[in-house]
Amino acid sequence: MLKNTTMNLPDELIARVRAYAAQNRPTMTAILREHFEAITEPEREISDEDPLLAYSKGLLSTREAVRRLGLRDYADLPVALGDADLPMPPPPAHEIDSQAAIFAKLWRMG
Repeated sequence: MLKNTTMNLPDELIARVRAYAAQNRPTMTAILREHFEAITEPEREISDEDPLLAYSKGLLSTREAVRRLGLRDYADLPVALGDADLPMPPPPAHEIDSQAAIFAKLWRMG
């Protein structure tokens, strides 16, 4: 069940979030939901032994995976995943929602 909640936030923060949402296509609700879910999830163990596997499972950020693996930059990360026969990490929920909305809009147009 979804519940509406009122929040008091600074106008300039709301403006920045709206601009981000307009550019990246998630809703403000999706941004907040994803952040709240991320900060309230139980701690997940991230393996120091296999940062590439942790990244593939979505347990490690891109930046942290590049750092732990000693890679030059992000461009080397998909190559390392392919070499290890591992999939790319799952996209964030708001990105999936955005892609589904765009697909539905295009489907209705066609």
